[in-house]
Amino acid sequence: MKAQTTLTFALLAGAMSLLLTMNASAQGQQSIDETRQVSANEKITLEVMRGDVRIRTGSDNTFSVRGQLDELAEGFELESDNGFTRFEVVMPRSMRGIGNREGSDLEIVLPANSDVEFSGVNIAVDAAGILGGANITTVNGDIVASDLGGVVALKTVNGPISSSNNRGRVSLQTVNGEITDNGSSGRLEVSTVNGAMDINSAAEEVTLNMVNGEVEARFDGTRTLEFDGINGEMRIAISNSTSPRISGSSVSGEIELQLDADVDARFDLRTNVGSRIENGITDDEAQRPQFGPGRSLQFTTGQGNGSVELNTVSGSIEVGPR
Repeated sequence: MKAQTTLTFALLAGAMSLLLTMNASAQGQQSIDETRQVSANEKITLEVMRGDVRIRTGSDNTFSVRGQLDELAEGFELESDNGFTRFEVVMPRSMRGIGNREGSDLEIVLPANSDVEFSGVNIAVDAAGILGGANITTVNGDIVASDLGGVVALKTVNGPISSSNNRGRVSLQTVNGEITDNGSSGRLEVSTVNGAMDINSAAEEVTLNMVNGEVEARFDGTRTLEFDGINGEMRIAISNSTSPRISGSSVSGEIELQLDADVDARFDLRTNVGSRIENGITDDEAQRPQFGPGRSLQFTTGQGNGSVELNTVSGSIEVGPR
């Protein structure tokens, strides 16, 4: 009888301990609802280590943050003065044993002309409508960004980037993830390592860098294009640009370039290690050197106002009309 009583007491104690732990966890998920009056072009710095954050723009000059803080958070800091606002979810220095806890879940609203800098670690960010510039950096997490303007820099180490209708000076960079860009304009720089690019852009100036991946890019009105790739295929089409200036290179990969049928440019195409060149624009054919591997092809269309310079090592080059 005594043993049974002891067992019952132990079970009850365990159940109470579990309930207390769950209650403490729930209480630790602190709610936040804060608003500050700010300037129309406020410089705003945001630091949220984990979770999900949505950044939107409002119709007045206020900064607000609402939602749930990380259950491990020690609180938050919110400072706003003289055109500068800073918000941080304060986390403990040691993050051991965090398990699968989800982190903060926040919505931040700010003036459209704000200049925003965001940093996080294990976090997904969705930002829209910021026109004064946006610098968003994460380590592990997705970045979704649309209708941003000014100097726009989106960077993550492990995660995809989805960019829509961003304009100005736009920079997209990921190490292990894919980049999708639709409707960007102005200047565009895209860089991936161990990932793919899928781009539909009206940017006038474009730079692409790819390592271990594939590029599918369609440009409208692009005047200047520079690109390089290592270990992957690069398929690029440019429309409404009769005299573009294009410079591209590839190592262990293929380059496929499609241009307007009435393109007006000087072409200088070179390959190494026995690679091929296919010319679908004129009847000119590639020539082999007298000594050594590789091929080269030079020709001109129209008045030669533009330029197309392509070079590949251990790959092929194909140019043709759209």
